[in-house]
Amino acid sequence: MYSSLVFTSLLPLLASANPLPLEPRQSTLNPFTLIAGRSGSPIHLSAINANGESFWIGKNTASYCPTDVGPDCPTGIYTELLAGDGGASMYAEVPGGQIVYVLPTGALSFTLAHAEGQPEENNGTTTGFSFAPGTDNALGVFSFSALGSTGFLACPAKNGTTPWQVFADVEGIKDCDVPGGNVSACLGFVAFAASGDELGTANTGGPAAWQYS
Repeated sequence: MYSSLVFTSLLPLLASANPLPLEPRQSTLNPFTLIAGRSGSPIHLSAINANGESFWIGKNTASYCPTDVGPDCPTGIYTELLAGDGGASMYAEVPGGQIVYVLPTGALSFTLAHAEGQPEENNGTTTGFSFAPGTDNALGVFSFSALGSTGFLACPAKNGTTPWQVFADVEGIKDCDVPGGNVSACLGFVAFAASGDELGTANTGGPAAWQYS
């Protein structure tokens, strides 16, 4: 399980990423993966993956690659991001990139390929993201401070367990906004950021996926 692999790889890491959310093919920036941090909880040190235009703990990364790309396709099994200057994006090959944003409900989301206007159409917020690199072999931290957010939440499915959908803890988040229908069941956590290169997830120095789906 990837979460276990992440756990065994974390201690020696120094996460780093600088960034403007540019098209990945034009970027020389370091990508990072996200890992939930909440000691003593079922989500602690679990990977945060992109799946279905949202972010999840307990779901695999969902990605797509055109058949004409063939063997040159990245594996698409890891979720990598870039962040900086207030914005964030997926680290993907697809021309035009994929923007990370937060819905009014707080759901951490990303755009479909070739859908640059999607955040505005969904009244999403694309600013307020920040990345603080780690020091002394510590992990970095990814955060979101717009919409009155005080951090991130992992909200369980209707059965109260896995998978957990990732939300920003925005002002006014309601029970009907989260998959289990109960905001009080959500767990606040720190979104640690680990360098994809350090974890060995990068594909020959390029994006880990053609596009996330």
